[in-house]
Amino acid sequence: MKHGMIIIGFGNQGQWHYENIRDRIGDIEVIGAYDIRSERMELARKFGLRTFSTPQEVYACTDADIILVATPNHVHKQYSIEAMRAGKNVVCEKPVCMNCDELDEVLAVASATGMIFTVHQNRRWDADYCVVKNILREKLVGKPYFIDSRLFGCKGLPGDWRSARVAGGGMLYDWSVHLIDQMVDLIDSKPISVYVDAVNVHFPDVDDCNRISVRFENGVRYQIVVDSWCYIGEGRWHICGDDGTAVVPVWGGTDGKVMKANIKEIGWEEGFIFTSNGRSSTMAPRPVENLREFSAPIPELPRWESFYENFIKVVEGKESLLVSHEDNRLVMKILDACFRSVHSGNAERIETE
Repeated sequence: MKHGMIIIGFGNQGQWHYENIRDRIGDIEVIGAYDIRSERMELARKFGLRTFSTPQEVYACTDADIILVATPNHVHKQYSIEAMRAGKNVVCEKPVCMNCDELDEVLAVASATGMIFTVHQNRRWDADYCVVKNILREKLVGKPYFIDSRLFGCKGLPGDWRSARVAGGGMLYDWSVHLIDQMVDLIDSKPISVYVDAVNVHFPDVDDCNRISVRFENGVRYQIVVDSWCYIGEGRWHICGDDGTAVVPVWGGTDGKVMKANIKEIGWEEGFIFTSNGRSSTMAPRPVENLREFSAPIPELPRWESFYENFIKVVEGKESLLVSHEDNRLVMKILDACFRSVHSGNAERIETE
């Protein structure tokens, strides 16, 4: 059975979904699109898609049972609720909503209508993330205590709705939410608190750059860095554990490295490092023969197509959602605490109950 989809919001991301579903997902046919901009509707018609004049026309279309919501963030809740009340299943772009209270309204409608609702958290399928997940699963660095997840760009925010607070603009909503979702999927422990430094570099209304520090109940400290004005970046991942260190330097890459010690205990006075201003034994490197370096194993990488394949099977009653409601709620709870930290200047508790 082929499922029909209509895209609400045929911007760059909506177009990306259309082209990739068309080329890679056999069980879904995108039949139409709706956008408030006439030029985007003209583009949709050039693709051979049916266009709609109002959201109500979209909901009334009997040829589609799935709606993709790819609009600016502040109207995700509205379109998702309207679509489900009209009997449509919904895939929503991230961030799912502006806050967890909005998400709870959406999930209440999903429960009441019996429609399937999920969020397109596509960065769970990034190759670098899958390598890191495997490093932790295989305990290659022992018990982790610091994890750094970092992304750097140097073009700033687009000067469209992403730079407007009212529309849900800013890097916390745009990119940090992806890395928070990866964190939620990666760390099997309760997040306790979060502290955020968010900077307005070019757009005074929203953050261009942010650094997020999260403490987990199991002792892990997790830092997320997103910077859209940085011309010299750092490696994508850095993981410190009690039995080794791992790095995965490139976003989307699989080239990871693990460093471990052959001898765990080493004499305090074995070796010094000398600088012009003094010496140190604590910061002296270990002897080379005391270390073992190896490439991080590359796991079987999951296919992005499995996101939509899973969604279809959930619609057909055959599977459970890969991107669960529980995960989406936790992501939004953390994001809510991030914004509280931005405003208070303090670390904030993450209310997970």
